[in-house]
Parts: sequence; structure tokens; C-alpha cells
Amino acid sequence: MSKSRAWVKLVRMAFSFGLALSMLFPFLWMVSTSFKMPVQVFRYPIEWIPDPIVYDGYVYVWKRSLIGVSFIVFYWNSIKIAAIVLVGTFFSCSMAAYAYAKIKFAGRNTLFMLKLATMMIPFQITMIPTFIIYKNFGLLDTHMALWLQAFFGGAFGTFLLRQFFVSVPDELSEAARMDGAGHWTIYWRILLPLTKPALMTLMVLTFVGTWNNYEAPLLYIRTASLYTIPIGLKVMSDDIENLNYPGIMAGVVSSVIPILILFALTQKYFVQGMNYSGIKG
Repeated sequence: MSKSRAWVKLVRMAFSFGLALSMLFPFLWMVSTSFKMPVQVFRYPIEWIPDPIVYDGYVYVWKRSLIGVSFIVFYWNSIKIAAIVLVGTFFSCSMAAYAYAKIKFAGRNTLFMLKLATMMIPFQITMIPTFIIYKNFGLLDTHMALWLQAFFGGAFGTFLLRQFFVSVPDELSEAARMDGAGHWTIYWRILLPLTKPALMTLMVLTFVGTWNNYEAPLLYIRTASLYTIPIGLKVMSDDIENLNYPGIMAGVVSSVIPILILFALTQKYFVQGMNYSGIKG
């Protein structure tokens, strides 16, 4: 039995390693291509280590203006929008989650289930109504159209944090209430510091979703100086006359770096948050 289990474990590990390698293959090719010359991109077999290693792709993407706008502007726009979305998501989702988990009021569970039901509505269904609303309020072609919704408590973020708040014993809240603490004090000073794993998980997922968001900027933004990185990369790839594959790959690599850094810094909390929230891969 021990030998058979060892073989099963070995096969699983080999399969997992092969699957991980297959998923890592496009990323490695992207990084390798960003350091190549255009004539080396489609050579077969693939040159995983370019010879010579050049940085023309990064010079191309960072020093060249696309439709009259620098890639640095696209990068700054993405950073600004992601930062505002993180702030809005942090406060709106955590406060809503605290209310659903620790404040007893009539219809609490019904309202929470209705909020969860909105997760089943795809973006394509609400796209036109949201566009009309933003148009009537004069929010089209502004960055506010990309971060405003974050301040209304997203269903997924509220669910994620509520799961964590529910796992915190009510005795902590009751003890603080007996000492004269109100809901704000209990939320901010007692419960919120305990939810660091869930908060970090939500922040990472929110940042990645906002950073890679393509549909919303494409729908709401018209001015080139307001474009985000995904739109900027699309404009770069559409420039057929000056198509530069190493430059495009350099732009993609540059856009991935903040995500890798964030995940590396929060990996421990990210795993803990997934375990506590009950979300399985």
C-alpha cells in the first residue's frame, strides 16, 4: 500500500509540474522575446536565451510616443485608477461585510443573498445601462467612470470579508461593547486588524482585476491621454506599419511587474485569506 501511494503521489507531482510548466511557457517566451531583435522573434527552434541580449524593445516602449502619448502616461493612469479602486474597495466592502456579519437588523440575510445574486449578472448585461447612466451624469471620458463603482461595495469583496468576520467570535464585539465601544470602534480597532489575510486577498484580486481591465476603459474612455495600459498595448499592437514584437512584449512584461511584486509581498496573507474565506481553487 505504501509503494502504491508513493507512485500515486509521484504521478500527481509530475502531472502538476508539467501543468505548471505548460502555463509558464508563454510567460517565459514573452520575457525572452522582449530582449530579442525583431528578426529573432520567430526563429525555430526557439532561442530561449537571446544572443545577443538587447534592450531595444524596452527603449521602444518607454521612449516612443503612441498616438502622441507616452507609455509612461498609460502606466501612471493605471496606477492612479488602481490606487483609487483599492481605497474604495477597502472601505466599502469591509464596512458592508461588518454590517452583514456583526449587526443584527431586519432582512439582513435576505439583503445579503440579493447582493450575492448580483455576482451572477455578467458585465455585458449591465454594460449599456451603466453607459447611459454615466453619460447622463457626464462621466464619460473621465477616470471617475473606472473607479466610481468601487465605492459602492462589490458583491465579491463583501462576501469574502463577511466570511472572515463571521469566523471572529462575537465575544470580542460584546466585550468591547460593554466597555462603551461603538460600531465604528469595534470595526476599525478590533475586528479590522484581525482580517489582514482576507483584506490582502481582496486587495490583490482587486488590483489584478483593475490593472488588467480592458472592457471598461475601451467603453468609457475616448481621449488618448486617459488610456490605461491594456488600451495602450492594444494601440501598440494595432500599429501595423511600425509593428515591433519585442517592444510589445517589453510593454507586457513591464505591465506584469507590479502584479508580481504585489503577489510576492502578500503571498502568505493571500493563501491564508483563501483558506479562511472558504474559497477553493
